[in-house]
Amino acid sequence: MRRIVTSIMALALGLSLVVGLAPAPAAAVAGFDSAYQFESAFLSLAPGDTGTFSVFFANTGTTAWVKGTANQVNLATCLSDKLTCNVPPENAAFASAWLSSVAYAAHTKDTVTPGDFSAFTYTVKVPTGQAAGTYRFNGDLVQASTLQKIHPEGYYQDVTVAVAAATFTATPAFAAANDKMNFVSTTIPGNGQHTVTFTASALVGQNLSFVVIDSANVVNNTDGTYSFCDTNSDSKADILTDGTVSFTAVNGVSITQAATVINQPVPSSGIITVTIDSSTRNRRVRVIAWQDKSANGQVELTGAGDTNCNAYTPYNVSTDGLIAVSGRKFFTGSNGTFGAQFPDTAGAATCNPVYRFSATLGMLTAGPTSDTSLRYVFDSNDTFRISGTPVSLTQFFNAINANASGTGDKVTVNYNPDPAGVSEINICSRSGFAAPSNVTAAVGNFDAGATAEDVRLSFTTSASNTITTYPVQRAPISTTATSSNCALGATAPSSGVSSAVPADTNFVTVGSVTANSGQTASFTNFDLANGGYCFRVRTTDPTTGAFSYSNYVPVNVPGVGDTTAPTSTSAVLSTSAGFGNTLDTGDKIAFNFSEAISLASNATIRFTDSDCGNATNAGPAACTGGTTNTVGDVICGTNATCTLNTANTELTVTMTANPTIAAAGSTAGLQYPIVVTDASGITDTSGNLWNFASSADRLITNP
Repeated sequence: MRRIVTSIMALALGLSLVVGLAPAPAAAVAGFDSAYQFESAFLSLAPGDTGTFSVFFANTGTTAWVKGTANQVNLATCLSDKLTCNVPPENAAFASAWLSSVAYAAHTKDTVTPGDFSAFTYTVKVPTGQAAGTYRFNGDLVQASTLQKIHPEGYYQDVTVAVAAATFTATPAFAAANDKMNFVSTTIPGNGQHTVTFTASALVGQNLSFVVIDSANVVNNTDGTYSFCDTNSDSKADILTDGTVSFTAVNGVSITQAATVINQPVPSSGIITVTIDSSTRNRRVRVIAWQDKSANGQVELTGAGDTNCNAYTPYNVSTDGLIAVSGRKFFTGSNGTFGAQFPDTAGAATCNPVYRFSATLGMLTAGPTSDTSLRYVFDSNDTFRISGTPVSLTQFFNAINANASGTGDKVTVNYNPDPAGVSEINICSRSGFAAPSNVTAAVGNFDAGATAEDVRLSFTTSASNTITTYPVQRAPISTTATSSNCALGATAPSSGVSSAVPADTNFVTVGSVTANSGQTASFTNFDLANGGYCFRVRTTDPTTGAFSYSNYVPVNVPGVGDTTAPTSTSAVLSTSAGFGNTLDTGDKIAFNFSEAISLASNATIRFTDSDCGNATNAGPAACTGGTTNTVGDVICGTNATCTLNTANTELTVTMTANPTIAAAGSTAGLQYPIVVTDASGITDTSGNLWNFASSADRLITNP
């Protein structure tokens, strides 16, 4: 810590010859005092880089510093005057998970007794595009509860940003305001070609690679970085390689159409262009340009993603270099013509799926199929309705839910392609808030209580939903609950319950589940009294307030009848993404079961490996000579994502992190083959636990 400069030191030395060295500043808070010990080195970072500072202070007072109490001590942020503290500092933009906006960190030790010392550790991240220079972080220790300084010493540490961020941009840029649309080509290359320009003046003479990605698979973070979907958990972005969108030219020179273009040198102008084309309607893509330092044509990420892309995974700039991602390009069918669109025999417009939508362009595509869909452009002259009710253009644009699979909203269109004319469009079928259609229930003892009085519901959310909240409702049944007195009376999901039993007014909400689209979700209703019950899931359209109802599930507590436990009929390693002989991040396992199962959100599968010899379906090998097998847990929602198929008979487990080791063996990690030796949270719909010991297959091998 540099607290005084050389000239001041010299002055102090001179004064000491006359009056002696002045004492250190006194403690400012009764019982609290501190003394600087040492610190980590100053940092030299590039834009986007992250670094860590640590400074050590001793507790020289009489009161212990205790984290989480009034006696906690913080390293407060201070301004450059070294006097004004407990305010956001000048370089607050560098903050990375600081304790608060006015404190870098608390002492790392839970308790720092008098005479002991502790580190205060915090992280800084250089903002993307930060100018070159030296940036100082001033601070002093304060009592957390009062914000009073303990012993002002003028601590600071510096970050030197060695170079400004290299200019690397795409035109059109990423923001939705830059959406573009082209008609598809009949053949590639054709009139659907679209050119993207990348400016990379700092990379002249260096190579760039280019790929296309579905626009939903990448996000531009607030700090300018990018994150991507990685649904196969291979630590690489999910790029588009199916040939539906191809590169046709680089810098205006035609090339053989390709899904990926690699190792293209940036010319002396610092500008490089690539052209893409498609003959497939409703492709919505972005173009990625990056240095591809790993030289594999793949966009490398900092870790493995999850199978549902619930969270985007950051791009690994240190591995793959600089990157830029373009704006969205929509490839559509031709414009709709005047009149009722896709009319029925009476000449009226029919209700058809919406495949793509852009508020920026005022455009959507719709039609009986994706291949026959047409483009429609709207403006404030037009008439908009939702289920026949007039709405404004803004309300309509906010409500529309397009889905490339055709499972989104449906519309009827009476179209006038003249911008001065009037078109009429009505959302005739709403989506995005559909209740599940496969709710199942299991009765069991799920809270380690004395009796089987808990009910666990499991279901899969619609892949086209935009909602994430699923309220669970329950109604009492005066007799034994059956499919006769607990029934929706319609195909689920249903917009009404006019034929359902029991009556709608009998249901009350007992809780809710939060889940993204296409996910397996579960909810447990604990400690129910004996008797019959009817369960359902009811969701709400956030725009209109309309309800959607799931199938009804009859439940009787305590559970009766079925006492046969489910067994696994097959267990297969479908993907090995990491080390070939070890269960690790990115590996994917599939279990098939003898009957429909119910899955708890924290279901756990315990494996034992083959350190002592190859495990078999009968169990792990016996250990001799001091060897031991490794035992590890796969925990849904913690180190794995767990999903069920529609029939709830197949469980897919994708590792998002390494297994949690319960007992270390002779060799690190879970070595294949591995065998299931315990499980929790996996039952049939009657609450019977998975009988893995008697299963035909519980052994995972790496073929």
